[in-house]
Amino acid sequence: MKPISRRSFLKSSALIGGGVLSIPMFPKFLEGNIKPSVPPDIVSIASDDPMNNISKALEPFGGIEAFVQPGQSVGLLLNSPWKFKGYYTHPDVGLSMLKLCKEAGAEQLICYKPVREGYWEESQYYDDMKPLLDELIYGDERVNVEVTDGKYMKSFEVFKVFMETDVFINIPVAKHHNGTIFSGMLKGLMGVSSRDTNRHMHSPDGEYTYEKEDYLAGCIADLNLVRKPDLCIMDAGTCALNNGPRGPGDTTSPKQILAGTDPLAMDVYAAKLIGMEPEDIITFTKAKELNLGNNDLNTIHVAR
Repeated sequence: MKPISRRSFLKSSALIGGGVLSIPMFPKFLEGNIKPSVPPDIVSIASDDPMNNISKALEPFGGIEAFVQPGQSVGLLLNSPWKFKGYYTHPDVGLSMLKLCKEAGAEQLICYKPVREGYWEESQYYDDMKPLLDELIYGDERVNVEVTDGKYMKSFEVFKVFMETDVFINIPVAKHHNGTIFSGMLKGLMGVSSRDTNRHMHSPDGEYTYEKEDYLAGCIADLNLVRKPDLCIMDAGTCALNNGPRGPGDTTSPKQILAGTDPLAMDVYAAKLIGMEPEDIITFTKAKELNLGNNDLNTIHVAR
């Protein structure tokens, strides 16, 4: 594990209490950039009742109907392997999106990466949503995808169904990661790629290390050329601040869920939200070089 002192990613000193870090409020100027006449880049809603709140977050974008049409197949990417709160996407968020997509007329619902045992059962909505979960399809078969514009890697082995679904919705948790400082939309896409591909994203020779930060960040940016999400939903309810990706460790609780369509802007805003400095995160620089989104906080319009 990398010592936190290697990166000064906390904007100011935090107060530790009961394993939870208290981080200063988000800078006022960012929310002051909201322009009522222009659709926001990101909408933030309270995370306490995602089944009701996420649909409200999507209203400025035209609702779920702007992303999912009747008869389409919809794939969700959830960060679900880990067991400590703040290190995985809360299942309430995933189930809320499944319900919205079904109501919009989705014919097939796919979860690209199989979830860990007991994951769905942690949701307050599990009993009501079990019939829909019985319809859920999980990724299995892999295919190789060429990325001619990749700077560090030119091909990736990913779930075949990831390339076939009509709609791709990325739903990570905002958290710390020992190899990239921050994990969210961009880093989370490694969930669709195979273990062998992920090893070679950590180092050219396949060594599983966090020491080659520049290389890993570049490979993550290249991977995001494979497919951009149609919709980005970020779980920022409880977020890990160290010992990522698996934990345990300290957490903070912004108690928010974010919605948008620009994965880089979502990551930059979420990183700042949990006390990290976006300019310290190499993945963001590499993603900007590939025109994967907006990394300028001063021009990212956020509606609360």
